[in-house]
Amino acid sequence: PGHARLRRLVAAAFTPAAVARLRDRTARTCAHAVESFAGRGHADLVAEYTREIPVAVMHDLLGVPETERAPAADVLDMWYRAKFRQPRDEASLAELLDYVGELVAYKRTHPGDDLTTRLIDSDALTGEELEVMVMTLIGAGHITTIQFLGTTVLHLLDHPGHRAALLRGDLDWPRAVNELLRLDSPSHVAEYRYAGEDMTLADARVGEGDVVLLSLAAANRDPDRFPDPGTLDLTRDARPHLAFGHGAHTCLGSHLVRLETEIAVTTLFGRLPDLALDIPGGEVAWGYAPTFRGLVALP
Repeated sequence: PGHARLRRLVAAAFTPAAVARLRDRTARTCAHAVESFAGRGHADLVAEYTREIPVAVMHDLLGVPETERAPAADVLDMWYRAKFRQPRDEASLAELLDYVGELVAYKRTHPGDDLTTRLIDSDALTGEELEVMVMTLIGAGHITTIQFLGTTVLHLLDHPGHRAALLRGDLDWPRAVNELLRLDSPSHVAEYRYAGEDMTLADARVGEGDVVLLSLAAANRDPDRFPDPGTLDLTRDARPHLAFGHGAHTCLGSHLVRLETEIAVTTLFGRLPDLALDIPGGEVAWGYAPTFRGLVALP
């Protein structure tokens, strides 16, 4: 019930219609990012593109101007160190909470047509709930999207025929994005589940209270559901994949991720049609926390 109450307060900001209103601003963000390195001849697309876009889009949604934002690298670093490093980095968590507190304080004195202002005006959240909500939105809005944009660019570099057909409009964007999400889900593992009683699952003994990790990545490559699951097929109907979870906790940002992916890819390859890896594909560095998977760098 608590989750449902909080989710209802922000759900309207993530409907297809609401997300569509971010298209022009997202396109400007992508174009600006590409132009910052297009003439140089080389770039790390994670550091200079796929990391910049989702952090900027979420701050736009929350009504935070560029002058009040931390650099995208710092936002990712704070979240990663505070939330996913074990043992948890308490100093980073404090730094993250301080940053969010400053953003909320700014919005209290600088209201606008944005999600943070609407949450403040609703009086539906305590001060602590509001800060945690903003922190969660910033984190959820970038921590997996960075990785997904990177893997998407990499797969399209590896499949020039698919890329050309997609950019020509010969392939359906929603279907293509679903297949890319299925093939390389940024969230590889669901939230922890705890066994309520002793049981046996697939010949494995699970005791009451044991932690059970559900592999979303394995489900999305289940050969009984998706023939030839390790192959990228942008014509495949990849629904229902589990990259966004399922049920009451289905990712609110699914429409936003699809929008960001379409704009980021078309902007990047439209401006740089001869884009190519600067290293052998087998040397691309993968990483992040155990529950996530994505590119650390993409030269």
